[in-house]
Amino acid sequence: MALSRSRWNVACHLLDGVLFFAALMLFSIEQVIPKMIADLSERALFLGLVPLIWHLGMLLPQVFYVKKVEGLAYKKPTVFWCAFIQRTGWLVFLLSLYLRWEPTFTLPVFFLCLAASSLGTGLVIPVWTDWYAKTVPANVWGRLLGMRRALPGVLGIGLGSLIRFIMNSLPAPERYRLLLILALVFYALALACVLLVREDRQEGLPNHSETTWKDYFRDLVAILFRRRDFRIFVLASILITVPLTVAVTFLTRYGLTYPGVEDGVIGTFTMVLYPLVGVGGLVGGMISDRKGVIVPFRLVPLFIIAATGMALTSAHPAVVSTAWALTGFALGVRMVIMLPAVFRFASPHRRPSYTALSFTTIGLASAAVPPLLGLMIDAGILEFRHVFALCGLLAFFGWLLFLRMPSPEGPPEPGASASV
Repeated sequence: MALSRSRWNVACHLLDGVLFFAALMLFSIEQVIPKMIADLSERALFLGLVPLIWHLGMLLPQVFYVKKVEGLAYKKPTVFWCAFIQRTGWLVFLLSLYLRWEPTFTLPVFFLCLAASSLGTGLVIPVWTDWYAKTVPANVWGRLLGMRRALPGVLGIGLGSLIRFIMNSLPAPERYRLLLILALVFYALALACVLLVREDRQEGLPNHSETTWKDYFRDLVAILFRRRDFRIFVLASILITVPLTVAVTFLTRYGLTYPGVEDGVIGTFTMVLYPLVGVGGLVGGMISDRKGVIVPFRLVPLFIIAATGMALTSAHPAVVSTAWALTGFALGVRMVIMLPAVFRFASPHRRPSYTALSFTTIGLASAAVPPLLGLMIDAGILEFRHVFALCGLLAFFGWLLFLRMPSPEGPPEPGASASV
């Protein structure tokens, strides 16, 4: 019976991931949204605001919400309602596209809806990660996360062709209405898969119901000081996540600066990005489960350096497509291995706290940098090439740190206390 339930849950989680990431492709922050913003304004600052709003909304709620969800005996209802909130912002934005299309209306509404969607994501992550670890066998954590990205990557070839057709065939805002409608259909189907996962109640888990907010935040901060290798892990993760975020933010706009490029190039970028995200996720998950979670982290900065090095040479669509492919592989590896890595540092009942702390710390750094770079680009202080050079430099230092740190599957370093 337990084996049958495990297989059922793996299938439900896999289908949920395929549908969810297909929706992300159709109205993607990496490809479609930068072009939509470019149709409304030429300012790079607005591009930089996307990761700022997304990361703040997604990551700041986690450290507050963990206090409520850590120790829940039954997590699926909370996962469902937080995921429902996550989708509501995009539904509101779709309705706004039928009302009016001009910068002074559409851009503010978009950023408000983006904030609402990211807030739902921030609420769902702490409880979803613990729910995932609880309902999926530990020996397939990485591989299943990899498969959740690999299969949508295969779909990315077809979806990229569809996006290219829609972008070349329809003007704004009709093109964005259609893409968002398709994305919302996939989001709804993914939500149905969440309801199908089977979960056992676990009574008596430790929680923070009697903990004061002061003691709760003191405990969160103390997590960073319990293990030296965890502190190094967080710092190294910042050094590779910031350049990934910056590259994802500006690569599409950079590619659109090439003379004579068509809007349909967005579909081409999608066709090369997401299959490589899938490949990276699959490779990263397999290496993580078999060789330890730190080993694949040593691959990520090398691909970031290669991608940003390619972007330094030219804005030609073929060059930018290659840079997107390399970025996609790095993004896929990093996405899949982050959760298993954090899980290995934490004891089972502290997973939400460790996830929230590490994701928030890393995300705040990733949120702050892109808008500052966007302002510098608008002011003529920096060019896109300077931004990509900075990305490569940060990734290099991250690579050096990951080379030196041990994997958390081994015993703690001398003098370091175990995760509690």
